[in-house]
Amino acid sequence: MAEVSARRPPSGRPRTHGVDDAVLKATIRRLIEDGYRGMSVAKVAADAGTSRPTVYLRWPSKQALVVAAVRWTFEQPLTTLPDDGAGLPPKERLLHLLRTIEPAEDREHRQLYTTLLAESNRVPELLQLLEEHVVQPRARAVAELLEAMQRRGEIRPDVNTEHAAMMIYGVRFVDSLYLVRAATDRDRESVKLLWPSLTYGLA
Repeated sequence: MAEVSARRPPSGRPRTHGVDDAVLKATIRRLIEDGYRGMSVAKVAADAGTSRPTVYLRWPSKQALVVAAVRWTFEQPLTTLPDDGAGLPPKERLLHLLRTIEPAEDREHRQLYTTLLAESNRVPELLQLLEEHVVQPRARAVAELLEAMQRRGEIRPDVNTEHAAMMIYGVRFVDSLYLVRAATDRDRESVKLLWPSLTYGLA
């Protein structure tokens, strides 16, 4: 599946973004409802109001379609990240970023996580897909914010930002599989718990 994700769509016909979006949305819905092995391109095409040949003109296989749909779904929040120099205190900037990259109340995201994880034992590529297009980009966004804070002297210069970012986002990812954030502000709790270790020794 990693090879599929690197392929570019056929260039013989202009893309119609309305059709593309409809197909990608239908793919996510079918993944959630039918699972990866149960979903079919025919059902996706029918849900999107188009035909199988139209889908295959854009994505050469079911795997390619799923990769495109997952990327399309999870990369959208990353296109409008807040300026890391916004006028919030450092701890609040980190908290704001966590809430921006993935809204806690996003039920569809949570359902898609559980669907991909549930089938990853039989289709290992699904776990790789989740790691490459969900976890890694979000952990990287957190790491970049921490690196900017280091440059401003807001956190310790010796903090391993990659490790810290994975710890911070890792808690959020696991929590997103369960609906624990509705009753408790786990993002704030996580940041509050970790913040002293990021700033220890600073004035």
